[in-house]
Amino acid sequence: VAGVQLSANDMLRIGDWIQLSDGSANGIVLEITLNTVKIQNWDNTISTIPPYTLVNTTFRNWRGMQESGGRRVDKTIKLDMDTLQFCTDEMMNSIRQRIPLMKEVEYEEGMTNAQLYRIYIERYLMQHPIVNQSLDLIIAQREPTQFGVPVEVYFFLSDKVWKEFEQIQSDIFDHLLVMVKAFDLKLYQLDRALPVG
Repeated sequence: VAGVQLSANDMLRIGDWIQLSDGSANGIVLEITLNTVKIQNWDNTISTIPPYTLVNTTFRNWRGMQESGGRRVDKTIKLDMDTLQFCTDEMMNSIRQRIPLMKEVEYEEGMTNAQLYRIYIERYLMQHPIVNQSLDLIIAQREPTQFGVPVEVYFFLSDKVWKEFEQIQSDIFDHLLVMVKAFDLKLYQLDRALPVG
């Protein structure tokens, strides 16, 4: 019955990438029968799962992502609250001269360096060749916490292949983390000094 239910509800197809919540399988579906679902995991091991397990527990099917125009990136950059400040004309002019993407930004009274940094992130991602511009691109400041001021960076990469996806998003965030300094900001980082004695 479970095997029929999987097929009838289109919960699973051969070639789908699925991930079981208990970690027992994470890979590509190779075979679906009434009695078993065979999955080749990313480490090239094979998991054989009874269909009733998939019907009775939760699993993630990545088919929607694979068929869409991009794979989602959703990370936060935590800023040190003590480094947020209002911009001056001098600071704005310096940023315009040093950062080409910021040349056309109009200065408004009350702008902060964190606001300018968010504008930069959006402009950087809008001109990035692997970011899918037809899907959501959202840069938002979240509620400050004891671990700093989180800036959520949400977008989609056109390249969905796992290895390339991880490399591209890592390169993007390396760049964004380094650029924090250009706006007179600092990243929040816990003091890792251990107590003496």
